[in-house]
Amino acid sequence: MKKETVLTLFFILLATADLYAQRSGSSLFKDPVYLPERFYTTFSNDLPIYNGRLYQGYLPTITGTPFMDDDQWMEGTVFFDSTWYKNTRLKYDVVAGELVIENPNKMPVILPGSPLYAFTLGQERFIKLGPGNSTVLPAGFYEILDEGALTVLALRKKIIRETTGQSTVEREFTWNNRFYIYRDKVFYPVSSKKNLYALIKEKRSAIHKALKRKKARFRKDPEATIRMAVQLYNQD
Repeated sequence: MKKETVLTLFFILLATADLYAQRSGSSLFKDPVYLPERFYTTFSNDLPIYNGRLYQGYLPTITGTPFMDDDQWMEGTVFFDSTWYKNTRLKYDVVAGELVIENPNKMPVILPGSPLYAFTLGQERFIKLGPGNSTVLPAGFYEILDEGALTVLALRKKIIRETTGQSTVEREFTWNNRFYIYRDKVFYPVSSKKNLYALIKEKRSAIHKALKRKKARFRKDPEATIRMAVQLYNQD
């Protein structure tokens, strides 16, 4: 590759990364700013997103899937090392908290977590957060579910649950999600109806009545209840 081409692409990379960093707005997830198409076509198979280690997976005897949705590859985008990459085929392992990408050789490789800041899976958006953002946040990738005066986030997680029988041990992937609300630049964990109502106190009475009419119960379905309450709160 010519030296001039490398230098040109290098400066494009720096300029675009700086543009992304300076974008304003209240959203936690900034809309992607892509480099010129020349960057992606020039490096093509040698893009840094393909430099991870091979994904090994889990024993086939475990019931279910370790991934966010299912075992199929999903179209997505990746914000990696200050650069957005599009048209990527991804799977999100929510047991290990690792994003898997299909490389040009059709092999699954793990994107290194340190330079990975955000990604999308279809319409689902994820950002990296942790104790550096708030002491209440475990390090990980958080899905943004609703945005507004109140923003709902979910730390998606699966665990491997074991059930022991007389002569067998059955294992299955089961969900163990955590939910948070971002309000006035502060993150709050929401693990109970009490937590939720404390954050919607200005409209608590009206929202409580609406949830009751819709038969929304926090213990039965915390995600749906939180989202419904926040959507009602954010309407005005």
